[in-house]
Amino acid sequence: MQRVVGKARAFIHVTPEILDDNLLRLFDPAQLVLELMPDVAFDDVLLATLDRLRTAGYGIAVDDLLVHEGTRPLLERAHFVKVDLAAVPEPELAEHVTALRRFPVALVAEKVETHEQFAQCQALGFDFYQGYFFARPKLVAGRTMTEDRLSVMQLLAMLHNPQSELSDVQGVIQQSVSLSYRLLRYANSAVFNLPREISSIAHATVMLGQRRLRDLATLLALTGMSDKPPELTRTVLARARLCASLAPPGRGNADTAFTVGLFSGLDALMDRPLTDLLADLPLAEETRLAVLERQGPFGQVLAAALALERGDFENVVLDMLDPKPTSQAYLEAVDWANQTIDEMQAA
Repeated sequence: MQRVVGKARAFIHVTPEILDDNLLRLFDPAQLVLELMPDVAFDDVLLATLDRLRTAGYGIAVDDLLVHEGTRPLLERAHFVKVDLAAVPEPELAEHVTALRRFPVALVAEKVETHEQFAQCQALGFDFYQGYFFARPKLVAGRTMTEDRLSVMQLLAMLHNPQSELSDVQGVIQQSVSLSYRLLRYANSAVFNLPREISSIAHATVMLGQRRLRDLATLLALTGMSDKPPELTRTVLARARLCASLAPPGRGNADTAFTVGLFSGLDALMDRPLTDLLADLPLAEETRLAVLERQGPFGQVLAAALALERGDFENVVLDMLDPKPTSQAYLEAVDWANQTIDEMQAA
């Protein structure tokens, strides 16, 4: 549980049978929200069980519950009510929210897929949001790229230019005092556990290698933007690491797969279409096709990483990799992403 959600609370679907099982005692009540499905049949026994669990410190959530006298006992015991935007017609959403606000519950908007839906839910006063909207670009017609993002793109273009010499890579990193400082702090952190302290960018090249230095600078540049939610950074980093672990055997393949995973989230980080962003970067065609079209072995790796990320464990693309990736690979990627974010924040 700690590996998956960190300090956050986990919402877990439960049945009345699970609520009576001693299994729940294995978890910290403060970190667990027990989520009842809308079709659950409740009686006095279930309500008494919910009262006991609330007293013990567990959170209680209910899904897609319409407000009427029959659902009042559940609503009076719930801490959270999840509202599925796909199930509630948009014209009825405001009225539904008003009815739920008569109860002391936090409202969770579920299946928020666009920034427009997110803005609507914010205006209606939802407390929490669940969905992939934050991992999608917020495109605004006619808007030019901000100066900080433009400088990041220029940095990426230099770092990933196959014609760039080692001195060019070092030079473009050294031009940014902030990036140089963060890179040296991060390179000297526990993530790398190097035998001696790195004192300069040139020294970092010797200790880490040119390719690793380039990937590290790319990572720090992309995750240095403060206007993006931390969960987006965490998701992109875990995806990149997972791609690297799933890469086919071969020299440099893990590095290429890491880049593919990282750049698959570039549109959400930059709020620009991926096709436009990648057109400005001197990437190998294999990398470009993997990110945009899911083509080739690295495209297959990215597709598998996305399937694991979304819990789609039955996706046929997972069976196409050898060995077949498991949820354990994703957990290890999440561990790495969490550690990396902690170390980068310290830097």
